[in-house]
Amino acid sequence: MEWGYLSEFWEAITQVGDYTIAFFESIGNAVAGAIGGLFSNLIHHFYDVFYFATWFFENLIDLITSIFTPLTWIFNFLKGFKVGVFSTPTTETIDWTISENILEVFSDVFPYWNYFLWSIGAGFGILVIFFVLKRLNQI
Repeated sequence: MEWGYLSEFWEAITQVGDYTIAFFESIGNAVAGAIGGLFSNLIHHFYDVFYFATWFFENLIDLITSIFTPLTWIFNFLKGFKVGVFSTPTTETIDWTISENILEVFSDVFPYWNYFLWSIGAGFGILVIFFVLKRLNQI
């Protein structure tokens, strides 16, 4: 705070003498500057307090979230496990088989269609095993 300006103003009022208008204008400007500086500093300090409170509570929320995240994972896993174990299985299944009409068309066109399908399935199985072994090797 700028108390020097206020003390000059008080001295100017108490010791009235032969002063010019310019002197009183400069004293008025000094008082206005001191009051403006007072409010500027006050607003700045309030802003700092609120800024710190915002920072503190945001980090506190992040900390609490980080602490409870594993608990929510465990809870969701156990809830899903309980629902999956104690519920009756649904009868809606995906039919991954190829229809008889398509098999007849391809068996007539390709002489060894069954062996071809078997080799594609075996190839995918080998790729999956290779992928799993490669991942295990990286661990």
